[in-house]
Amino acid sequence: MITRDAFRGSTTDELLYVDKNFTYQVKPKVRLLQKELSSGFCVSCLATGFYPRHINLTLFRDGQPVADHEITGGDLLPNDDGTYQMRKSLEISAADKHKYTCSVTHLSLDNKLDIALEFDPGEPFKSLIPSVLIVLALVLVFGTGVIAYKCRRRRAASIKSDYSSASTSEENRGPAS
Repeated sequence: MITRDAFRGSTTDELLYVDKNFTYQVKPKVRLLQKELSSGFCVSCLATGFYPRHINLTLFRDGQPVADHEITGGDLLPNDDGTYQMRKSLEISAADKHKYTCSVTHLSLDNKLDIALEFDPGEPFKSLIPSVLIVLALVLVFGTGVIAYKCRRRRAASIKSDYSSASTSEENRGPAS
């Protein structure tokens, strides 16, 4: 058996010797994607870079398989490197609050691979909230620093001005008699 592992196990190649034949296997890279559409969202299950070509790819809604008539895609397509890919997609409304799961079985996988997507239409905005808060905090800190710097310069100029006017008035009085 020859095995080649990649970062985080996303790709593993295996060369097996079974029944006096070599069998080459490549594990699929699986992603469950959510894309915003004008009418709602598209949830897609994509398996790519796998070999041999037979794969079982199923979309689940709240643990139940989605009916075939609701799904688009599902065609097995070849990649340039001799591996294959398959995508199954489902259009859903913006009000949809279901849990979607992509389930994959393939000869190269020891067990069934499940990837879940908790659908939440507000999720893209929730991911922006920490970034916005960080930017606001930085602006606040920077603004406070600028104000403190200007106040110190103004105070230093005022002290210098007071010192200059005091020494000028002593010079105008002349020597003490």
